[in-house]
Amino acid sequence: MTRPVLLVRADGNQNDAEALAALGIESVIDPYISIEKATHAAGAVKLIAALANASEHTWLIATSANAIRLFGEIIGIENLRNAVKNPNLRFAAVGESTAKALLEVGARMVLTPEVADSASLAEMLLEQPIGTAVIPSGQLAMKQLPNALEAAGWNLVTGVVYTTVPVATQPASVAGVTRGDYSAVIFRSPSAARSFLSFNSDAKIPMIAAGFSTAKVIDDAGVEVASIPLNPTPEAVALAVQKVINTNEV
Repeated sequence: MTRPVLLVRADGNQNDAEALAALGIESVIDPYISIEKATHAAGAVKLIAALANASEHTWLIATSANAIRLFGEIIGIENLRNAVKNPNLRFAAVGESTAKALLEVGARMVLTPEVADSASLAEMLLEQPIGTAVIPSGQLAMKQLPNALEAAGWNLVTGVVYTTVPVATQPASVAGVTRGDYSAVIFRSPSAARSFLSFNSDAKIPMIAAGFSTAKVIDDAGVEVASIPLNPTPEAVALAVQKVINTNEV
């Protein structure tokens, strides 16, 4: 029997678990990071003001579902819904699951890139008229998207609405990683990879990185990345995991 795959995101692991299960691969969920609402509301206040006063070609851009969810928690979900009604607003998200978070607060026609990553999102937006980008984010958010837009002349309004931190206590799966209980581990953010490696510095487990920025963290730690799926959808990542497992079992 194939050993289970370890899933270590703060939340949202169920999509990967279901995609793996469709291929007959079991998984274990054990978060190595936690997502917490920002302790100060200043970033959210700035963002909501930009939405309420949006002019033509103003975009609310979601790079994670957590950013939209916690933006709403800080500012009040009805306040966010009311701001989203501004007819000047347009909407974009890094992927379909993130787009769903925007739709749930009243967004209309959310654009998403063909490949669900920040580089592709930036390329898609740069095909639009220069405008204003309103981007709620975490304190560790990658700068690739805002840097690309700013270099092209866009006006940026950014604000931190959540923080990402390693879990306070050692995850239960650390002992299992040492024993070799898992066939692979999936990382969907640099922070998750960084935290996992801090708890498992000598881990001998195939590491799947859903994105090049995440892969770089693993590579910089001197660890080989087993696979970097071209598209980070749960289905594509599950297929990459299956290929790695089958290769290792030969």
